[in-house]
Amino acid sequence: DRLLGGHVTRYHTRPEVGNNQSVAEHTWRAVVILHTLWPDISREALLYLLYHDVTEAELGDLPATTKWKYHFLAEEYRKVETDYQKTLGIVNEITEREKHLCKMADMLELVMHCHRQVRKGNTFAEKIYTNGIEFLRNNFKTDPNFGPVEQVLLELEKYDNQ
Repeated sequence: DRLLGGHVTRYHTRPEVGNNQSVAEHTWRAVVILHTLWPDISREALLYLLYHDVTEAELGDLPATTKWKYHFLAEEYRKVETDYQKTLGIVNEITEREKHLCKMADMLELVMHCHRQVRKGNTFAEKIYTNGIEFLRNNFKTDPNFGPVEQVLLELEKYDNQ
């Protein structure tokens, strides 16, 4: 059951954006980002990120925009995700700092994926790209660990302005 999560297609409500990116592709890139930006990250945090979307094989991928708009639904979804993770034997206890680092890596992968799509001419990805950047800055700019993420965002924006 753990392996099934990797087959889920991301951006299912916006297929023109995702270019059929799978959860496996997204997760691998997010883990690489996490380990590259914070090489001292714990094994537990790497495993947490590795399995963070595995429940989507059972529950589907609830779009971020839906979670943001319907907070009550997102809360209930998180409860069900936690229950399903326990069913799979996936329980990774990590610190708040590590949760923030994992979320930053997760969102940065989304931003980088959409940046690649935009550079290939896929204008449908522009809104998700800019929303992702805004999300990262709005939620983590005061986090003491945000520096490496901001550097990547600035590099992407510099590349955009060439």
